[in-house]
Amino acid sequence: MELDNRAENAGLQKNKFGRWDSGELCKQWDLLEEYYQVLETHIKVLPVLKGNVIKTFERIKAKGGKIGLVSNSMARTIMGYVNKYGLRKYLDFVFSRDDAGCKKDKEEYWKSLIEKRHLKPAECLVIGDDPEHDVKTPSKLGFKTLLVSSSEDFDKIYLFS
Repeated sequence: MELDNRAENAGLQKNKFGRWDSGELCKQWDLLEEYYQVLETHIKVLPVLKGNVIKTFERIKAKGGKIGLVSNSMARTIMGYVNKYGLRKYLDFVFSRDDAGCKKDKEEYWKSLIEKRHLKPAECLVIGDDPEHDVKTPSKLGFKTLLVSSSEDFDKIYLFS
């Protein structure tokens, strides 16, 4: 209860799972270094990457496509996973909530992405697992979108190339 009150008073919002983002909490209370000490240890041992991701990235790059990783996570968190899975060689850019100053459910996030990365939304495909953040909001600004809820959905990506 005290955590809820402190987080709400700090202006934080719960995530789509109804939980507080531990990174946001730690950032708010100047505990980011401690947070990353724990997170980076977990990143080393937790398998998270889906099997089709590397294959999909390789096919997109082979066709001359560009790949940007766009996330609600903090930049340092994203880079922890990028480095663990060796994704840097596939990525043309990484864009985080730190870069936008807000999360993906806000149009400002996507407008900032368009401006900073010089994107033409009609030429981009946003692939994600969140109907609001990865489909509804970017669609309003002209991005093509694909909701991925299972490994089989990755095959749909090739319909856009």
